[in-house]
Amino acid sequence: MRSVTDYFDVDAILAEDELISCRSNFDFTHLAHLDAESKEQLFLPQGTSLKLPLWALEKWAPLGFVVITVPRHFSRKARERLDADSSIDLRKRSEL
Repeated sequence: MRSVTDYFDVDAILAEDELISCRSNFDFTHLAHLDAESKEQLFLPQGTSLKLPLWALEKWAPLGFVVITVPRHFSRKARERLDADSSIDLRKRSEL
């Protein structure tokens, strides 16, 4: 839940529109429109990779409906490399 002080916070507003990779834990009906690559009209199968906005994941992930997929550059191995050598060029390793 956003506090009143976050109401005009530009970073908080932009973060809510950020799409985050996740995977569905259940078969869903009437949610196939969330998968842009799906040709299905109604059915969203379990294990489907999706990109959802942060505001939806804040509600669905704690309930276990989806699992958030952590990008490679946040993995334990990547963090250990950064700790060992801080001269790594992060722009070359970006997934964008």
